[in-house]
Amino acid sequence: MHNYNATRKPIILKEYGRHVQQLVEAMQTIQDKAARTAHAKSILKLMAVLEASKKQGMESIQKRWDALFIMADYSLDVDCPYPMPEKGVLDKPLKRPTYTKQPIKFRSYGRNVDRLVQKAITMEASEAQEAMVIDILRLMKFFSNTWNKDNVDTSVLLTNLQRISDNKLTIDAEKVKTQNIFSVACKDKKTAKQTTNTGKKRKPHEQV
Repeated sequence: MHNYNATRKPIILKEYGRHVQQLVEAMQTIQDKAARTAHAKSILKLMAVLEASKKQGMESIQKRWDALFIMADYSLDVDCPYPMPEKGVLDKPLKRPTYTKQPIKFRSYGRNVDRLVQKAITMEASEAQEAMVIDILRLMKFFSNTWNKDNVDTSVLLTNLQRISDNKLTIDAEKVKTQNIFSVACKDKKTAKQTTNTGKKRKPHEQV
C-alpha cells in the first residue's frame, strides 16, 4: 500500500520537513534521558544545516530548541539550556505590521529623504546643518537623474527642498553654484570607478 502525504500526519514546521519531524517522533520513544538528549542535539545540528542562514548565535540556537519542542508537541523531556516555549505559540495571530501613513510629497525622492530633511530641521543653524542640507541636495540630485533623462536644474531641487521642509530649510542658491556641490559628487563617483580592487587609483593614461 502506498504511503501518500494525504494519509500522513501533517508537518508541524514545514521549514524542517517531514524527515526531521519523524526523527523527533523516534527520539520521543527513547527511554533513557541522556540518550534522548544526545539524540536531540544531533537533530539540532541537522536543523542548522537545513536552515538557509546557518547562523550559530545564541538566538538561533534557542530558536531551534523551541522548534524541537514544538515538533514534539511540547512533551519532550530532555536536558535543555532554555525554557520550553509557551504552548500554542503557533496558534497566536500574527501582529499586523505598522506602516507610516504620512504621505510623501515627492515619491521620486522616497521617504528617507523626508526623514533626512526632518532631521536637518531639528538641528541648530550651523555649518553642520548646512553640510547636511548639501548632502540632501546631492541625494535628491542623484534620485532625479535616476528618474529623469534630462539634467534637473538646481533651482528645481532648491524649490523641492523648501516644499519638503515647509520652508524651514533654505540655502543660498548662489552659494550652491559657487561651491559646485554636484560636480564634486560626480567627480567622486568617477574617481571611485577608476579605483582598482587593491584600492589604488589608476592614472588617466592607464588602461583597464
